Amino acid sequence: MNRDIIVFDFETGGRNPLRCQPTQIAAIALDGRNFRLKGEFNSMMRPIIDDDEAIAAGVDPLEEGALKVTGQTRSKLARAPLPKGVWKKFCNFVNKYNWKGTPYFAPIPAGFNIIGYDMHIVNRLCKEYGPWDEKRQSQKLFHQIYKIDVMDDVWLWTEGDPNVKSISMDSLRERMGLSGDNAHDALQDVKDTANIFIKLQKSRRAVYRNMKFDKAFADGNLYV
Repeated sequence: MNRDIIVFDFETGGRNPLRCQPTQIAAIALDGRNFRLKGEFNSMMRPIIDDDEAIAAGVDPLEEGALKVTGQTRSKLARAPLPKGVWKKFCNFVNKYNWKGTPYFAPIPAGFNIIGYDMHIVNRLCKEYGPWDEKRQSQKLFHQIYKIDVMDDVWLWTEGDPNVKSISMDSLRERMGLSGDNAHDALQDVKDTANIFIKLQKSRRAVYRNMKFDKAFADGNLYV
């Protein structure tokens, strides 16, 4: 890949990506050509602790079940840095890997279920704090076209295997021999996701070298 990759993850206080409050964001930067680790980011984020204040602000109150999963408490989160400052630092981190300083050379976002979850939060934070593309009504922090959702990638690799009953992150950790220690900490989730992605991408590159793409259908032998 001729662009760097940012593998990132939010931990949140709820399940709805359109209204939940982020409580942690972590990321690592990978060289898109050789997957070498280039940088790391990790920060807690302070949500609105009071339920009534959260509702008044148009976001969901913190869910005790979500806090239990991530091992956080309201008192601990009340001491975390405010979202605006954290987001500015995160954007500065991402922009270090934008080779030409334009949206189309911005790093490619990657993560586990980012299309269905984390990218919605990115759009919300970009709209509130920037950078925001008013014309496209979309974030302009990451690459405007490419996204790597490792959950979808795993599904494509395993969908023909009747023995695979789950592709949840916890199931993948168990199957692939990754430790469950610190699971649901954003930085640990990012590292585990990155290792799975690199494993699959290296396999894909090896397979591609032995595939025939040029004029593959020239003989008229089509699938449909």
